[in-house]
Amino acid sequence: MKAKIESLNPAEIVVVGGVNSVSAAVFDELKGIQPNTVRQGGADRYEASRNLVESAFPDGAATVYVATGANFPDALSAGAAAATLQGAVLLVNGSASAPDAATIATLTELGTTHIVIAGGPNSVSPGVEDGLRDIPGVSSVVREGGADRFAASVNINAAAFPTASRAFLATGFKFPDALSGSAFAGAIDAPLYVATTDCVPQGVLAAMHDQGIRTVTLLGGTATLTQAVEALTPCTF
Repeated sequence: MKAKIESLNPAEIVVVGGVNSVSAAVFDELKGIQPNTVRQGGADRYEASRNLVESAFPDGAATVYVATGANFPDALSAGAAAATLQGAVLLVNGSASAPDAATIATLTELGTTHIVIAGGPNSVSPGVEDGLRDIPGVSSVVREGGADRFAASVNINAAAFPTASRAFLATGFKFPDALSGSAFAGAIDAPLYVATTDCVPQGVLAAMHDQGIRTVTLLGGTATLTQAVEALTPCTF
């Protein structure tokens, strides 16, 4: 990993999370590679998310995707979608009855006018949705969810990518592969869908067909996405 980071010759390294997520020793080693290394952490994942977004978008973000911090698939599908719209992804306590004051303050500071809720009401509650609608300056709040994480992924990506030539597939049951690929997908304006281990949800296949996808890149080895996924075998459920 160190050799790979060195080969990239980064102008800045951003460590996401506190010392319980990325140790001080690792931070110091990264700082040895690039002195311009900073940490964006916080007391919990929500504060870390707010600090990261505020740092990454000093000029504000008109569009923000809001996703639960309790689970990962919705946020990962939202990553590439947000990137292609020059927007941010902000983690919230989706089970709360309303957005907390810190979340409201961040969205206000960003000058956000359009909020996309990634995931259904079991991920981000109707109470949080209603509270987001009440934030001054926010003109629209839409929810892109579905019956499950796979349907949510379809709806998130279909809205952000009317057309695309390339798509990424990652397992919907673990986060590292999709997390690593999400930034890349966003950088090249490509949707990232989640799939099962041994088949591709039919909704994902239909969405990729409608978008005009010609190239599909699988993220991860055959233990997470089998050859059946590589063959774009449709799920039967």
